[in-house]
Amino acid sequence: MRSARIFAALTALTVLAPVPATAEFLAPDWSTLSIEGVSPPDWFAGVREGNYIGMCTGCDGTMLLEVRVVSDDGTGGRIRSGETTAQTYTEIGEANASQMGGEAAYYGTKEIAFASAVGFVTQARTATGDFAVSYQLWSDGQQLIVRVYGKDQAAVEEIAARAYEHAAPLTFK
Repeated sequence: MRSARIFAALTALTVLAPVPATAEFLAPDWSTLSIEGVSPPDWFAGVREGNYIGMCTGCDGTMLLEVRVVSDDGTGGRIRSGETTAQTYTEIGEANASQMGGEAAYYGTKEIAFASAVGFVTQARTATGDFAVSYQLWSDGQQLIVRVYGKDQAAVEEIAARAYEHAAPLTFK
């Protein structure tokens, strides 16, 4: 009788124990990706080699856009465990910028999440002076990467945010 109560208690604890959430990877079809403001005649954009890429020739300078999914290299687990943080990413970015020379600068990292996928948005300036914004999300063994480069910082931030807002729901649920 006592062992039955212990078994019932352990079963209840197992059922009620919190389980870390994992977003479901959806294997996105980038041919369905539509990003407001990324359209002809200013933009040439579409799927190439499984990635969504774009180039704006009508922007101030040329703006480049990349949306892709790669296998998680373990970073997603390190973020969930707290080993890799926005501060860690900022320190790495600042070190890289100081090594690049030129106009390179690193403006910081902020945590982001979509569904239960976790990640960061980073802002930097390349050695050639272009602004860069990267959104990265990890879950279910996959990493979504959205990157935009260009001369106009506000435009780069806006297009990157729009691309992320449209790509994340196609990638994770």
